[in-house]
Amino acid sequence: MRVFQTSWLQLIFIALVLSGCAHQAPKAPLISQDWANHKAQVDAIDNWQAIGKLAVKVPNDGGNASLKWQQIGRAYHIDLSGPFGSGKLTIDGQPNSVTLTEADQPPKTAKTAEELIRKNSGWNIPVTQLAFWVRGLPDPNSKVTHFTPNAQGLIGELEQLGWKVTYGDYLATSKDGLAMPGRIVAEYKDVRLTLAVREWLFEPETKN
Repeated sequence: MRVFQTSWLQLIFIALVLSGCAHQAPKAPLISQDWANHKAQVDAIDNWQAIGKLAVKVPNDGGNASLKWQQIGRAYHIDLSGPFGSGKLTIDGQPNSVTLTEADQPPKTAKTAEELIRKNSGWNIPVTQLAFWVRGLPDPNSKVTHFTPNAQGLIGELEQLGWKVTYGDYLATSKDGLAMPGRIVAEYKDVRLTLAVREWLFEPETKN
């Protein structure tokens, strides 16, 4: 695999980490009261960590990396490391500010993750929607064109804005057994993003 440099491939990762996720309910229940209760539980969690791996596949390119994603309210800090690149990549976000830092490279900043992606790649990635999808929720402000529940009444398959999002499994967590996504695949045309979470934590450690 080629040495990974700061490029649009890195920036696709930002699409998974929007800090300003509004805690809003869908305009109408999608499945049942059980689903509404589950969504309310997830929406109420402001501080969490997701630990696992990210894989990106695009035409003639791709890679994977270990990740640690820490969310504290509307702020987030991402550590990305492993064969995806030569060294450690960090992403820090606050409302109206996103910074991407890589060893031996000047930081890249923008007001939003969408802006960073457009400036560096020309790609339009549905950042807001992906921020909901990774937590097992539809974006309440975009039309749901397809929704298939799994056996537990949670999202099995979802389509919004032309993206198909598939959930392979859910993990029982330490927060009253709350089920959170363990594997998420988001696909649009020739782009495929796969996030495999091995652990969800709900009392994040202070970032070093």
